[in-house]
Amino acid sequence: MTGSKRDLFLITGIPGTGKTRFGDTLATDFGFRHYDLEEDQTSNRMFADPTGFIGDILRGNKDTVATWGFNPEHQPSVSLVLQFKNSGFNLIWFDGNRPAALREFIKRATVPEICFYLQMYRIEATNIIAIVNPVLVNPFDALGKFKTASELLEALR
Repeated sequence: MTGSKRDLFLITGIPGTGKTRFGDTLATDFGFRHYDLEEDQTSNRMFADPTGFIGDILRGNKDTVATWGFNPEHQPSVSLVLQFKNSGFNLIWFDGNRPAALREFIKRATVPEICFYLQMYRIEATNIIAIVNPVLVNPFDALGKFKTASELLEALR
């Protein structure tokens, strides 16, 4: 953190781009508070009281990263993304090397591969990037490997 200004990031994007992985690394290596918005307990609280949830994060007075592969067809999720952005979070969209993202998604093996294609369809069909207007970041290097956390953090700042 530089001076009294703190970093506030909401990282979204296509599946397999390392959103949660990057959030965990920012927490362990750089002292950020990481909110994985896909965790059931966090998600339930966030949707029950979005204003209070975001307010609690902001009162934390710490560099913060929230990560979320939200469904762009779910209007409450889109509204929540915009509420984070309007509350001062830098909205980041991880995208870029889609074959590398698919490879990482398959390697993770937590849900069927068809879920990758379904989410990609939702992203394209809703034109969500134009709606939420994030900063676009490619988390992969020229060889299709994840960039280091330091490289990504530098790109976000």
